[in-house]
Amino acid sequence: MVNNRFIQCNACGMKINLRIQMGRFDIPFHIHCPDCHSTIHGKVHMEENNIDIESAHSIDCNDEEFYSVELSAEFPTRKPLYKKISKIEFSPYMRNIQFYGDGEKAIKLTQETTYFADFIKFGLGEIKQNFELFWNNQNKTLLTRLEKTISKYPHILLSKINNNFDSVMALHQLLLTTTGISYVINKNSLCEYSQIGNLVVGKPVYSTQIIDFINTDKIDFNSIEKKGIKLVELFAKVYEQLIPVVALKNGGCFENVDKEKYGIMTANFDELTDFYAKSYEWILDNISVVLGLNNIYVRNDSSQCINGKAYKDFIKESNGNRIKNGYIGEEEPFSKPISSLNNRIRNAIQHFDSDIDYGTQLITFKDRAKKVELYLMDFTDLCIENFGIVFYILELVYNLRKLTLMQEGIFPSISVKDSKIADMRHKNKIGRNEPCPCGSGKKYKRCCGI
Repeated sequence: MVNNRFIQCNACGMKINLRIQMGRFDIPFHIHCPDCHSTIHGKVHMEENNIDIESAHSIDCNDEEFYSVELSAEFPTRKPLYKKISKIEFSPYMRNIQFYGDGEKAIKLTQETTYFADFIKFGLGEIKQNFELFWNNQNKTLLTRLEKTISKYPHILLSKINNNFDSVMALHQLLLTTTGISYVINKNSLCEYSQIGNLVVGKPVYSTQIIDFINTDKIDFNSIEKKGIKLVELFAKVYEQLIPVVALKNGGCFENVDKEKYGIMTANFDELTDFYAKSYEWILDNISVVLGLNNIYVRNDSSQCINGKAYKDFIKESNGNRIKNGYIGEEEPFSKPISSLNNRIRNAIQHFDSDIDYGTQLITFKDRAKKVELYLMDFTDLCIENFGIVFYILELVYNLRKLTLMQEGIFPSISVKDSKIADMRHKNKIGRNEPCPCGSGKKYKRCCGI
């Protein structure tokens, strides 16, 4: 259902039609008045059926022609235009089906994006607290909490948490399989991250070199994870603004949208740039993990990079130069998930100039004399890509942590809660190269069959 409301600019008196697609989520919006070009901020509250507005106020309007803005949290919207009241047009909901070419597919993928939104509201605090207990060595409290939590999820095979290795595995499985992350980061990408991460523990011949690299480079797993979880929290604050793009990406339909005509009115550019810049900086701070592993697996020496470059010189580089100065080979085994990084946009956000026209939703990034233009939907896509890279690096850290624990003589003490799966395991009915029944996306031999 579409609800038509009218507001009036406090500065110039311009009347603006808000064509609101009713749905599950509140709708924040940002409009440039077409007359005086001042910015109007607001939020549509679905449950209360009211609007909070800054720099404008609600009015009744009987005009036959007006400036019209579409608003929707779940679907792309057409960009603002002048229209006559007699003009009939599709609702954002109906138009969204056209982007997918299939009504059932559109509904299913949009609904799936809400799982992570529900996790943000009801589960993020508990996940964060469990990680904090782990980082702070509060094992007695953590073990009890984790056992209680995993008992709710039959697909998680652990039933007892006896040591740090068990805690690491439980935290990882809870984060990946109970939060809806797999509906934000493409499932195929998550599986790829797991497969690449498994290389860390999957080839014992490199274990000593990897441990030496960890110790020499003083890689602090807790510090990396703490800042990574903060980025998850920051992403959570903007997630509802990203739902249309997440759903379209998961359906392979993102390129079906004509971005000159359609966009997302809910996105706050300042909030998105804050996440993009901070996530980019964290990625560059920790990309040394990717580089060190590449060096070990490709050149059998953590100190030697591609193109004859040295790791010691990489460490001295500024973050901005770490990508562009040829230290990381895109075709090397740990590099593929980081190939989408865009240094020029990062420079514009951090050091130079960026601006958005909320009417056209065109963003201009200026990096000295150079200029990059992106539509807001495309920039949102980059934010989602960064979020995926954050999880990729956390996946590498998870496997590095497991390797370190094994080197210390600590191994998982897995007890299986599902007797049928236990019988299958003992009778060798789960092939070692088959998907693990815990739902992690990994091969059994690389997960619960370890």
